[in-house]
Amino acid sequence: MHGHGFGQQLAKDVIDGAKQGRRDSQRVLFETYQPAVQRLLVGMCREQELARDLTQDVFIQAFQKLQQLREPNALGGWLKQLAVNTALSHFRRPQHTANETETHAELDAQDWLSQSDWLTQLDNIEQLLAQLDDHEYQLIWLYLVEGYQHDELADMFDTTAVVIRQRYHRALKKLRERSQV
Repeated sequence: MHGHGFGQQLAKDVIDGAKQGRRDSQRVLFETYQPAVQRLLVGMCREQELARDLTQDVFIQAFQKLQQLREPNALGGWLKQLAVNTALSHFRRPQHTANETETHAELDAQDWLSQSDWLTQLDNIEQLLAQLDDHEYQLIWLYLVEGYQHDELADMFDTTAVVIRQRYHRALKKLRERSQV
């Protein structure tokens, strides 16, 4: 085993054992990746208890779907995606609102990055983020902390990259306004 977080690698025989339903192998897989999965879910959900419950759901699904994993080295990324999808499905809401149309001009990427830089430099970032609704918070978290790109987020949220950029921009604008109060 080497690496950390989702980057950890397990021996192929452990993964094969987990695929076969061997409890000892499943326990090793769980103990190896549980901290990373739970850390991601706490970040997305903002609630320890909910994150614990969703972590359990992730591993139940993982053990049921492990046969689908073709490349053992991809296990960490596969679990990370499963965790994100589990959280998003828990918080799933209607994806489009009346003011989110794709006719808006695309936001300048440089502006997006400069706003992100501003946010990461704030001292009271946790207090500010707590003021966002779940959807906004997850978007900010996945982009800034987990490093997902807007195209990947669009796929996760089942919408377009333009809509993701609009939502992200609105969330940052809300944070900027509240930080000046």
